This record gives sequence, C-alpha cells and structure tokens, in this order.
Amino acid sequence: MGKVEAFAIEGFEILFYSNDHLPPHFHVKKTGEWEIRVEIRETTENMLAFSVKWPNDFDGPSSNTRKVLRTSVVEHREELLEEWEEKVNY
Repeated sequence: MGKVEAFAIEGFEILFYSNDHLPPHFHVKKTGEWEIRVEIRETTENMLAFSVKWPNDFDGPSSNTRKVLRTSVVEHREELLEEWEEKVNY
C-alpha cells in the first residue's frame, strides 16, 4: 500500500494498493465511513469516475468532495499515473 503523494485532502486517506489491477486508479477512504475507487484516466473536469468499495448502500461522496477530487485528479493526472507505475504491481 502506498500513500498518494501528488495531492492530499484533509480528512481523507488516499492510497494506491500495491497489488491492484488495471485500469490505473487510487482509493479514497473516509475512515470508518466509506471507501471509493477513483479512475485516473476517466475522470474529467465534469465527471468523477469512481466506484464504491464499501458500504454497499453508499451513493458516493458529497458533491463538494467530488469536486475537490475531480479538480485534484485533472490537475495532477500525470503525477498520479507516474505514482501508479511506481507503486502498483499489476
């Protein structure tokens, strides 16, 4: 497991899992509440490409959190892809 270094958001844990799978993505956790998987290449300025890991009945993070994540992915996409290559053995 490796912490995402390209950006941070207070109150969230943002990670790469070392033995994960394609497509390139990272995990965002709000400890004890939820976890989502964010696709790096598919996220755009208008859409956060994510899937819920848990809990099953979770619709996703708040619109504000989605906006912050979208902006962060778009601004740091190249760094995120480089980190994915360094930290994930798929």
